[in-house]
Amino acid sequence: MPQPERFETLVLGSGNGGMYLAWHMARSGRRTAVVERRWIGGSCPNINCLPSKNEIWSGKVAELMHHAANFGAMTGSVAIDMAKVRQRKRDMVEGLIAMTLQEYKASGVELIMGVAHFVAPKTLEVRLNDGGTRVLAGDQVFVNIGTHAAIPSVPGLDAAGPLTNIEALELDYVPPHLIVLVRLTDVRNRPALAAGEIAQWHSAPAIPRQHIRLLAHDRANGTGRGLRSTTSIGPSR
Repeated sequence: MPQPERFETLVLGSGNGGMYLAWHMARSGRRTAVVERRWIGGSCPNINCLPSKNEIWSGKVAELMHHAANFGAMTGSVAIDMAKVRQRKRDMVEGLIAMTLQEYKASGVELIMGVAHFVAPKTLEVRLNDGGTRVLAGDQVFVNIGTHAAIPSVPGLDAAGPLTNIEALELDYVPPHLIVLVRLTDVRNRPALAAGEIAQWHSAPAIPRQHIRLLAHDRANGTGRGLRSTTSIGPSR
């Protein structure tokens, strides 16, 4: 193994916690590096929190326009252009990444893009995304690797080509039907649910399977409230 490059602070993963920690350490005069596999700034600005809220706002605007007449505003027919919704989201993400990279440069943190694993105490070997390897050692090493979406082992699900949050936020069309398998989240916090039928399956261990509920989009009554519970279903036998 080659002689490791020495850093006073080494952070594995560039999500919010580790990113702000690294910036603070570097500004305090400590030689600091962050190793990130793919998502600069972590999942929140790239594939989770902020992109989903961006597309939710597009859905909210569409919902208001659909019911504009109730408020005395005549808009005519309204259509959803998911390609434009997606592009608006992508533009926001690109802007956030650019701001994050600027902050890395201003703080003095070295951002290293690659896949890392421990090869010794406080020592990482990084397989760089653009080729080659580096060995890094830190006086302090912080692990900030976050989580990722998991595909549950439901019979037939894998063959159906399920979408995670990453693929769902890249859709360029409004799906006519959508089944959402979740643990503890709000089914309304998904893009483009203003059109189509949605089923939500709470699979958390704390929720008995006999209490699984089917939720469908309430398009018929014109209330614009989005989702309503229509029935309860028990476990399949």
